[in-house]
Amino acid sequence: MSFDGARRREFLKASFALAAPTPPTSLIRRESAKPGTTDWQVTKVRTNQGKGFRTSLVEGYCSHQSVEAGQRLGIFLSAAPARRVTVDIYCMGYYGGTGARHITQLGPIAAKEQPVPAIGDNRLREYRWEPALEVAVPPDWPSGVYLGKLSTLSESRHEHSWQSYVVFVVRDRRHAHCIFQVSDNTWQAYNRWPDDYSMYTDPRHPWMSGVAVSFDRLYGKYAQIYDHPLSVGSGEFLLWEFPLAYWLEMHGYDVTYTSNSDMLTPAAFERGRVFLSVGHDEYWDPASTKPRWRAWARA
Repeated sequence: MSFDGARRREFLKASFALAAPTPPTSLIRRESAKPGTTDWQVTKVRTNQGKGFRTSLVEGYCSHQSVEAGQRLGIFLSAAPARRVTVDIYCMGYYGGTGARHITQLGPIAAKEQPVPAIGDNRLREYRWEPALEVAVPPDWPSGVYLGKLSTLSESRHEHSWQSYVVFVVRDRRHAHCIFQVSDNTWQAYNRWPDDYSMYTDPRHPWMSGVAVSFDRLYGKYAQIYDHPLSVGSGEFLLWEFPLAYWLEMHGYDVTYTSNSDMLTPAAFERGRVFLSVGHDEYWDPASTKPRWRAWARA
């Protein structure tokens, strides 16, 4: 089914009419009224020479696509050379136009260089890094998309500090007007970390038979539409989903956030009046729900 411009606008208007802005006492309005900051933005990024899809100066990934209150999130870090690293956690949203609220700072944590795994069966690269830290998700963290800003600490005046992101979703179980899904399965399919290595750079493309992708893997610089290193580590969230999430919260829509791995049953969709999947969404995989704490459990 195709839409011309006018029909698309009418479709969107009708969809959002089902999820009309909620009263001023709503959870989203209360949350959005809290003090925000623009410090979530990274400003000191240097990608590796050559193809430049990673920044080995400081990088990391999370143990889960999404977590809820009471659960624990593992964060895996690498820094070359070895450095102390802080992790500033931000909840993304409107927040008076700043784009995020600072939740907490973790660290400093001693981070060392961790290895790039060999290519396994089905072109799989699955990381078994040593864990760096663990976060217990408290009940006052609202559902949302969270960025962790990784920053190396300068040990002397001759050293530069460097930055990148990790990304994860905090979900809840409440009923809301809008269920907003981030399409992180697709983020990983197109993820070129570490050296232009994605499903779509398989030399057998476009058939890609027998190719596997792991979520135990970092997000490289996104380089399909918007080729800029300041998104490194955030998947495709800043480039696709964030603008609409910002707009929805600015206008007071009642939103709850999920990952692809949360939307695998009819019941998952019944919590909302409108389901939103925006930008770039191609992949669902029931296998994404399997436990992913292998490296953490061995520690």
